[in-house]
Amino acid sequence: FMDVTIDGLQDAEAQDLLTKLKSRLYATSHDILSLHRVELRKGSIDPKCREHIQYLDSICQQFVSQMKVRIEAAVCHSETGRRRKIWGSMEQEEDLSDWVVEEAWQHTNMGAELSKGVYGREGLLGKICLAMWESTATRHEPVVVHGAAGMGKTSLLCKVVQEIQDVLESKAVLVIRFLDAQHPQRPDIDHVLRSICLQVCLACGLSPPPLLTAGTHLELLLFFRNMLEDVSQRGDTLLIVLDSLEQLADKHHAHKLLWLPADVPPNVHLLVSMDTTSEAFANMRLKLDTVQSFFEVNCLSQEEGEHIIESYLRACQRTLTQEQKDAVLQSFEETRCPLHLRLILCAAKCWTSFIPRTALSLGASMEEVMSQRLQNLEEKHGKELVGGALGYIVLAR
Repeated sequence: FMDVTIDGLQDAEAQDLLTKLKSRLYATSHDILSLHRVELRKGSIDPKCREHIQYLDSICQQFVSQMKVRIEAAVCHSETGRRRKIWGSMEQEEDLSDWVVEEAWQHTNMGAELSKGVYGREGLLGKICLAMWESTATRHEPVVVHGAAGMGKTSLLCKVVQEIQDVLESKAVLVIRFLDAQHPQRPDIDHVLRSICLQVCLACGLSPPPLLTAGTHLELLLFFRNMLEDVSQRGDTLLIVLDSLEQLADKHHAHKLLWLPADVPPNVHLLVSMDTTSEAFANMRLKLDTVQSFFEVNCLSQEEGEHIIESYLRACQRTLTQEQKDAVLQSFEETRCPLHLRLILCAAKCWTSFIPRTALSLGASMEEVMSQRLQNLEEKHGKELVGGALGYIVLAR
């Protein structure tokens, strides 16, 4: 493509700027650039021209080969850093330590990032932190955060972790696992418990028994419970956070929560979240004796929605016209769901002030907003490219 003036002539100013841009890019990045020279026909590429066909083939082959090299390099680097080992094998303990440290680091960083997106919820946040702080010195039940999908349970949990760490001892051991991080690959409860046990043992100076890597499910559960008691008796402070229990695999009837202790020892905090409509939540209600340990994440109020809009736009250094803001609030009122509002704002931050009301990408639900965004991508980049890219993402999960 070439920029032309209103009368159809080549835009000399735009061409001069393009030439200068190419020169700067080549001067600073010539070692990673591959130059291609081709003579245009009537200012554009003609897919029927033999030379142009060869040029397009060369570009595509070069892109594919370079992407393969970069992906392979990234995978090798990732595998070297993580040193992922199969539990139950005869690998050395230090290899397992490296693996669990890397896993713990990833989940902790994810939690720190997600906590930044929490606006409002101060009242619920304060109630949860107060309940955990008051139960520190006594035996207590796990703290359960529940709600419908998209209500912000994960972000709220991360914010609780951030707040409660300031209240608890500075040396408190944090163990956090996002069980839906690899959705739809549901995690095995044995894998989750083993990684937690190893992280706690490493952090608290406890020695995991040899059976930890080859024991049965019942032996693992016994070690997990005994480990919590040992940490409590030593006077160490431990915070275990498990997000989205409904995402656990069905192996060992994990959703029945037989593995989850209903009586948590002093100095140990167990904070979990789940969907209110899930089997895990139904079993949790049967497992715990009181309702004081349950905290529901409800819909946002209109005032909270307005506060989120202002905070989000301020962080993005963007603003909306009053008409646009009213349109966002009107769409948000349909669900009052944080995720729905976040999806709308992701699209709204790209709006211009002069865009007409009829052209605003809005939807009455999360599904509608996502459908519109995918449709816009297809219109901009082509259905084949978008469909192929999304297909690769699904396969990669």
